[in-house]
Amino acid sequence: MNRPATETWQPDRGNRLLALIFMTLGVTLASMTSLWLPSIAPNVAADLGIDASLIGYQVLAVYLGAMTTSLMAGGFTSRWGPWRTCQVSLAMFVLAISMIISGHLVLIALGSFTVGLGYGLANPPAASILTRIATPQNQALIFSIRFTGVPLGGVIAGLAGPQLALTYGWQASLAMPLGLIAISGLLMQPLRARWDQKRQADAPIWRPPLTDVRLAFQYPTVKWLCFTGLFLAAVQLSLTSFTVTVLVEDIGHDLVTAGIALSCIQVAGVVGRVTWGWLADRSQSPLAVMAVITAVIAVGALVLTQLSAAWPLLAIYAVYFALGFTGMSWNGVCFSELVNHGPTDRASNITGAALFVTFSGVILGPAAFALLVQITGDYTSTYFMTAGLAVLAGGTLWLAGRGKRPAAAQQLDRP
Repeated sequence: MNRPATETWQPDRGNRLLALIFMTLGVTLASMTSLWLPSIAPNVAADLGIDASLIGYQVLAVYLGAMTTSLMAGGFTSRWGPWRTCQVSLAMFVLAISMIISGHLVLIALGSFTVGLGYGLANPPAASILTRIATPQNQALIFSIRFTGVPLGGVIAGLAGPQLALTYGWQASLAMPLGLIAISGLLMQPLRARWDQKRQADAPIWRPPLTDVRLAFQYPTVKWLCFTGLFLAAVQLSLTSFTVTVLVEDIGHDLVTAGIALSCIQVAGVVGRVTWGWLADRSQSPLAVMAVITAVIAVGALVLTQLSAAWPLLAIYAVYFALGFTGMSWNGVCFSELVNHGPTDRASNITGAALFVTFSGVILGPAAFALLVQITGDYTSTYFMTAGLAVLAGGTLWLAGRGKRPAAAQQLDRP
């Protein structure tokens, strides 16, 4: 695991727990903010007089922003420290919501891009902190616990957003994420000094944009895991984007039934992240665990190509739960391994580079799925692509295993 050889301050159990809580809270708020507008899209569209389908462009703006700052996050973390960079991420969300809440279309677009800027800054500094509180025996679990915040944020946005928008209006509904984010940023402040002791005040923030990507690609395992993340990110976002449409448009179920299936995916994602992280640590074979994940995704997706109205609801929910348990749950194990096989004390840089590649999958995946729908004329056929992406992820995992550093070499990076 990549840590500096010496530390001026060593966190005790209480500080490690607080750090994990705040890092998980941060990604939960990031996920909630990025998904709040999509969760209330019909209300926003009706108020602005636009087509609700345009929400796809809002999602695109978010991830373009995230790709932008993920490449700069390493510089921010070195200059300001990881804790302050996490606070800056929250501040970007506050700024973004303030623009979106105006109700002006241009400011909503700019605000959505700004949400992405904050999202891109959320994960790399957190990785730097997590490597300091984790041990070789629990690193994958620690990363996975933190990543449970992504589906949790989605659940909060999906449950609270529409209800608040219907009751108080879509703009007023944004007061909830705005308040939670502002309070969280302030609560983090007392801990800032101790976690940012090793920041470098003269470290450059602005660097050639692909510096961290070139750094990551110097390490074969890291490089191939970046592409694993790209393929699995495409699977993940497509699961959340197309499940309801598949069940309503192709199979003929109502929105309630389709919503339950989507809930199965999200709940399974939370359970799966912790389970796979624990198993990766216990087995000490994270890449093998990820190979199992990709295999289950491929099989589950092929099963769903045969989905029809004759299927019992319990069978539908079970298959979607299995896909959520795998396709939504790979993140913690993957990013733990990325950090583990990168250069010493560069966790934020490696994570930022990996996220840049991963977010490419988030953007390209749904576009490829939509193109396939146009070609074939039905949504169920997209599960062939899901299976194919899982196979490609398995292939890059095999390549990552071939480039894996010997255990003795990894031990040299540990204090």
